[in-house]
Amino acid sequence: MIMQDIDEQLTGLIHDWFARLRGQISAGNSEFLGGNHTLLERERILLTIGRNGEIVQKQLSEIFSVSPQSMSEALSKLEHDGYITRIKNQLDKRKTIVSLTPAGREHSDRLAQKMRSQSHRFLEPLSPEEKQILYDLLKKLIENRC
Repeated sequence: MIMQDIDEQLTGLIHDWFARLRGQISAGNSEFLGGNHTLLERERILLTIGRNGEIVQKQLSEIFSVSPQSMSEALSKLEHDGYITRIKNQLDKRKTIVSLTPAGREHSDRLAQKMRSQSHRFLEPLSPEEKQILYDLLKKLIENRC
């Protein structure tokens, strides 16, 4: 097999695997959220803020590849529900810092626990050594992306 063929096949496999993983996490029948729910944008945002502690609103827009206006609208709903707070950065008034409230932290922690449980089941076919190799290779690809 020539290198171009293996590159194409590997890229296809990676795409298929991540599509399957994404589908497992967001599917309506997924156990991720307890059965009859989907992983909505708001939950993904809460998980991201939870992983970062606090984050600049513009960074969230970039992470989710959405316009600043779309992110602001999503954050307004989360703020209204009492899950986040937004505060202007005192050193740079152009930046808005987003952080979780105690209720947001609790909800994010529950989602993260469910996600860990699902990911353990999803990676179950791999040995610990294979998981480490997969981790190392994916990390290398992410760090060296164009």
